Amino acid sequence: MPGGAAMAPARPQLAGISSGGSMSRLDPWSSLREGTVSPADLNAALGARPRRLSLFLDDTAVDGRRELLRRIPYGAILAAAGERNRVDSLLLAAVVETESRFAPHAVSPCGAVGLMQLLPSTGEDYGVKDLRDPYANVDAGSRYLRVLLNRFHGRPDLAIAAYNTGPEVVARYGCVPPYRETQDFVKRVLTRYGQHQSALAQAPPYRTGEARAAAGTSGGAQASLPAEGEGLAR
Repeated sequence: MPGGAAMAPARPQLAGISSGGSMSRLDPWSSLREGTVSPADLNAALGARPRRLSLFLDDTAVDGRRELLRRIPYGAILAAAGERNRVDSLLLAAVVETESRFAPHAVSPCGAVGLMQLLPSTGEDYGVKDLRDPYANVDAGSRYLRVLLNRFHGRPDLAIAAYNTGPEVVARYGCVPPYRETQDFVKRVLTRYGQHQSALAQAPPYRTGEARAAAGTSGGAQASLPAEGEGLAR
């Protein structure tokens, strides 16, 4: 388990989730989106200089993912964390949906908390005071997932299995462990990840300049709250 980490940067203010709206082919979360990602949240994510990642072909591909994530709850936070910690943000979205169904206050029977279901003990290791904080929770979970991807040589199936059951168990088996819960978790995450990738591939060509110009006029002064520490996933 990795050691302590630097404090996370100040996070953008989130608004609550509201209902309403119609669902389109590439917009399965439209009924949740309005109010979930504030203009300040989106501007903060779009304003960051994107990194060129091995998972992404170029900056246009990064922007295409951002555009798709705008239709997903907490998508701006997922986009920023993915770029910052070098994890595909669509994979993060699949993990969050599978773990908590985008409920920041979710608590599992074993005590895992928040969007990416972090245990209090691992939160303490990384100085997280509030595991229900979406920004700190996603940043911590994405950092841990990056560690697992590195350890298992970029294999998402093994990294996701380790996220669920622990890296030492996966290392001992050398494959996804023969536990029904873990195998089901890996299957659900990777299936959802594949659906996100298909949606991205079917989306019309993304024009970066127009989208950023629109983001610049979306209004709203950027609000910030005190930064939280970081934690690990279970």
